[in-house]
Amino acid sequence: MDRKMNGKVCLITGAASGLGAIASREIAKLGAHLILVDVEIDEGKRTKDKIVSLTKNQNIEFLGCDISSFAQVRRLANDINTRYKQLNVLINNAGLTQPLYTLSEDGFETHMATCHLGHFLLTQLLLDKLKESAPSRIIQISSDAHKAGPGLDWEDMNCKEVWKERKISNRGAAIAYQRSKLAMVLYTYELAKRLEGTHVTVNAVSPGYFIRTNVYRHMRGLFKIGVWFARPFLADPEKSAQTYVYLASSQEINGISGKYWEYCKMKDSSQHSHDEYEMKRLWEWSKKMTGLEF
Repeated sequence: MDRKMNGKVCLITGAASGLGAIASREIAKLGAHLILVDVEIDEGKRTKDKIVSLTKNQNIEFLGCDISSFAQVRRLANDINTRYKQLNVLINNAGLTQPLYTLSEDGFETHMATCHLGHFLLTQLLLDKLKESAPSRIIQISSDAHKAGPGLDWEDMNCKEVWKERKISNRGAAIAYQRSKLAMVLYTYELAKRLEGTHVTVNAVSPGYFIRTNVYRHMRGLFKIGVWFARPFLADPEKSAQTYVYLASSQEINGISGKYWEYCKMKDSSQHSHDEYEMKRLWEWSKKMTGLEF
């Protein structure tokens, strides 16, 4: 076993299935102490047991948490801050694509609540622990989908105008997903600036295009049929997850922060993602919406 992560504590959200589960398995092989987090309780427990059985790494636990719920995120962060002396890697991976228009329990459109706001809150609440454990790393799982449209719509952050009072819309899901993933990149770049000198790095990741995972399972109609028939030709999730592992463990990237990665290489993010005014505006909005302002 490669032991270059022995003694390191790594938390990964959305770890029950898909890329999160694959990355967790590979990081476990490196000897890390893993904290798997997911809203899918039974699947999460099964994934944890499979990883333990496969890797013989006993230092793995599963914690149930809906990242879209600010109350659950606060409980999770409090648990980690209380029970763990260190946190070396935080991988904000949980996400979804669903055409059904729903709001989180805190009243936010579910894509934004899950992909950005919940992870923003979790990261901010764990920052002191990450600083105490430095050098440490934060990894934001975004998507090249963030390039697919214009910037954030500050007049419609809950995407009501996108769905136009329809309950189901694949187009609505695509736009909401794009905005939430853009928010993750904007937050990455702003956080990287604020963490300069702390030895805590933060980077964003594009897993690649159309990965063969269950992320599309909630889509409807022709889109779902198209994905089903295209499934044999979709990108290999094993290859995509290697970027997670690389950014979590590689010594080659010590000190590198505020970058956007795909397949273990840096690449350009969208023009909108480099808008410094939008970065600061998103930061202040996110603080206010998650209650951190108070």
